[in-house]
Amino acid sequence: MKQEQKSNPQKILTKEFLALNVIIFLNFCNIAVFFQFHQYLQNELRIPLEWIGFLIGLFAFTGLIIRPVISPLLNPGNAKKWIVLSSISVFLSLFLYKPAQGLWSMAIVRVLHGGVYVVMGTAMMARIVGSIPEGKSGQAFGFIAVITLLPYAVMPPLLEPLIRVFGGFIPVLHLTAFMMLLVFPLLLFVKPGQRGEDPKTKERMKLNEVIQNLRNRRISALLMISLLVYIAFTPVFYFLKGYAQKIGIANPGWFFTLSTFTEIAVRLFGGPLFDRVSKPRFLSYSLIGLTVAYPILGWDPGKFLFYGLGLFFGICWGVAMPLLNGLLFDLSLPRFRALNTNLGLEMFQGGLFLGPLLGGWLLAVWNYSVLYYFCGALMFLSLGLIPFLSEENKEVI
Repeated sequence: MKQEQKSNPQKILTKEFLALNVIIFLNFCNIAVFFQFHQYLQNELRIPLEWIGFLIGLFAFTGLIIRPVISPLLNPGNAKKWIVLSSISVFLSLFLYKPAQGLWSMAIVRVLHGGVYVVMGTAMMARIVGSIPEGKSGQAFGFIAVITLLPYAVMPPLLEPLIRVFGGFIPVLHLTAFMMLLVFPLLLFVKPGQRGEDPKTKERMKLNEVIQNLRNRRISALLMISLLVYIAFTPVFYFLKGYAQKIGIANPGWFFTLSTFTEIAVRLFGGPLFDRVSKPRFLSYSLIGLTVAYPILGWDPGKFLFYGLGLFFGICWGVAMPLLNGLLFDLSLPRFRALNTNLGLEMFQGGLFLGPLLGGWLLAVWNYSVLYYFCGALMFLSLGLIPFLSEENKEVI
């Protein structure tokens, strides 16, 4: 019996963990379907071009505001209830897009959808940290990272035929809404509470505790590194197509195909390795790689090097991102794990907002090369924060 208790916590692929990951997959399919949203706003609703970016960005901006407010209130003990409520809300919000035919009605829908989506995502991360055993964070977050990438590999090529079959973008949104109903049978595999539960994780976090957590230099340094990585990450996806056309690359989409599937391979096969190596050291290796890769990208590479960089970026991102999440889990006290995981997602949303914003400003004044040199400078700056992850910087309270 003792041996069973000892070995069971080391098992990561439990029914609960897998069910939660399927829910995450459904949730991200709900976002990946919006790859054609720009065309819908422009071609069908005739929204002025200067307002389309505003409507697209409202979704992430809403999450940026709401997540830090709700993160201290959600924990592994109460997360299941909020997953149920937010899933219902996400389902309903997807049906609001049809009657929203103007700029401000669509803005309201985007805010509502962004709000309920961030509650769903925050509750999901709060719950899933309770199903990760000690010493398995790298493997767990590597697996989760693969699940979050899959919708972006699966949905975009399916959108065009689905739109033709169902007669438009809105009917496809309704289809993804009905997919969210699968959440409820999956929740039957999710128990209340968490593995090895500490009663304190069920209590609401006080403001002074949040401040105490952020005064831990290792946590604050990790969050800042995450923000810098994501700020540099987003200009590749938002602006690479225009840059590729300028330098004569006919099909830049292959860059994303190569980088995405490389990321998936690294996270899938490297997950167990991440728990047996020094996470700060391997994180620094990936940041060094990105520090070099961004300037090469901005240096007007030829076709062969351009696609080779797709593979190289995929390796570096595939290592860095799960390690950032794994380190946040490892270095957090159990009471703060759900909070810090969600603060890591806040950095991701911050990058989604700040990356395109700063990138647009740089392109307005300079050019694509300067933009990617700037991204390399951000990665060099993030390397300067790695020493703060050492044991002597554990906390300054």
